[in-house]
Amino acid sequence: MDFTLTLAVEDLDRTAFFYGEILGLPIETRIPGPGHPPLLLLRRGDATVLFRPLEVLEARHPALFQNLSRHPLGVGATLEFTLPDLRPLLRAVERHQLQPLYELEDGEHDREELWLHDPDGYLVILTREGKGKA
Repeated sequence: MDFTLTLAVEDLDRTAFFYGEILGLPIETRIPGPGHPPLLLLRRGDATVLFRPLEVLEARHPALFQNLSRHPLGVGATLEFTLPDLRPLLRAVERHQLQPLYELEDGEHDREELWLHDPDGYLVILTREGKGKA
């Protein structure tokens, strides 16, 4: 089964920089067709996250987004990605002076996690599992 999650963002460039440059995830910029605004795609296995500008989603689906401004964008959403190594990511987070919410190490289950918010407030959990310390 394929899965697509669409998230509204304030600034596509800022989102592309966060996911692509800082986190090192494979982010793609797409223009769905002539006259359509760009969007970002992040594919992992059978799942795709679409990042679309908030103003575009509000204009196309006003009934869905009429109350969106009552809450911050990221409330209640968590994106979790498993990576083979968290060390390069930790260096990038430090270099860009981001403040992680948690850095967790679970030796019993051989798992490490790094929790942080993206520029729009979505919670991002990056994990490394198995094969000894990263």
